[in-house]
Amino acid sequence: MQPERKIDADEAAQEIVNVWGMNMQAGTAKYFTADFKELIEKAFAYRTEKSSADNAREFNRLTKEQTEREQRKKKEFTDAFVEGQTKEIMATRPATDKS
Repeated sequence: MQPERKIDADEAAQEIVNVWGMNMQAGTAKYFTADFKELIEKAFAYRTEKSSADNAREFNRLTKEQTEREQRKKKEFTDAFVEGQTKEIMATRPATDKS
């Protein structure tokens, strides 16, 4: 088992949004897989919740519930991001590689 890699959720979400945006402009978004569409939804949900929490933080109005929602959306997104990376890595390994 490989050591768990620390994911910067903000950078990862931005990466996904950039891919989404480029493909929307190019007209190729229709080729997104169901897994990638789900990842996009989770990235947007995390970014929306983070933005809401950041606004509340700025005015010292952040509630425990907002913090919990933000952390839950962050975990849902990063888990999906790592799972997607793992699937991509496994799909590119040669069939003879047993590791």
